Amino acid sequence: MPSMYLALGYRCNHHCYFCPCGKNAVMTPCALTEQLIQAIDNGICNHNIDYITLSGGEPTLHPSFHEIVSYCVSKGVRIGILSNGDIFFQKENVQRLFADIDPRYLNVITAIHSDCQDLHDRVTGVTGSFKHTVWGLKNVMEMKIPVTVKQVISRWNYNRLPDFIDFVYREYGNFVSLTLCGMDFCGMHPEQIHDVAIGYTKIGVYLEKALDLVMSLRSQFGAFPQVTVTDLPLCCVDPFYWGFFTKVSRGELSQYSAPMNERGQIESSSQIINDCDVYFSACSNCCVASYCPGVWRTAYEYFGEEEACCIYPAEENATSFAKD
Repeated sequence: MPSMYLALGYRCNHHCYFCPCGKNAVMTPCALTEQLIQAIDNGICNHNIDYITLSGGEPTLHPSFHEIVSYCVSKGVRIGILSNGDIFFQKENVQRLFADIDPRYLNVITAIHSDCQDLHDRVTGVTGSFKHTVWGLKNVMEMKIPVTVKQVISRWNYNRLPDFIDFVYREYGNFVSLTLCGMDFCGMHPEQIHDVAIGYTKIGVYLEKALDLVMSLRSQFGAFPQVTVTDLPLCCVDPFYWGFFTKVSRGELSQYSAPMNERGQIESSSQIINDCDVYFSACSNCCVASYCPGVWRTAYEYFGEEEACCIYPAEENATSFAKD
């Protein structure tokens, strides 16, 4: 699927502890609307783009957000919106941002950092952000816009993964999707990484319990139409759970466009490979390495070789997994 990443600007209403955007990027002005439209046109004309990820910063703060989304939809392009969801707390903002836009083309993807209010607010650096984000997504869902709740797994929340699954189901019901992902340490200071980094073997125990709950809720109530695990190695869990893992971050972006200088001028690059792959030496001999989501390069550089192992399933099992 030809896809594009488009950063509208780096202005944000949160101050996340592990934000990959540096302070200099946050000071960069929002991109001009005409340049954003031109980047979209280039992606469609040159690469047949049919999916665009809108990001930032917080993309909904761009003054032309509605115009940009409307333009994408008019071209038949589906959109994933990486938003912290805070602005959606006010229903009038949801109406203003998405009025007259076909919700079938949209997916709002929002990270909730914990089922505990204090921990979520600690991550975002904004008191009250938990309440705003949780209720904001409900307002989005009222407009029939699909929502994906994302959890970035860290030392602060990994042992509450099952509780988080229960929380998401209780708050949003059967139709919300879910993404559980490993962390990229890009842009973080060493002491910050030390605060939040947690090894994959330790994550695996709680991740399996969380996925057990997902399967139980699916079986009983038809919950969670789509659940994906990304940026974590297959070897951190039993093969029983591999069906949830996806290589989304190992894919190739047809076009990457973002403000790249002090004037907020958009620059674009083509055929960009995301910086997530199988880096451990053990992966070189692993028969499922080509199916593994891998890890972010920054995570590999921090953890070293101890956080992955080589799996040697029978030939027919590896073949069966590839078909699945």
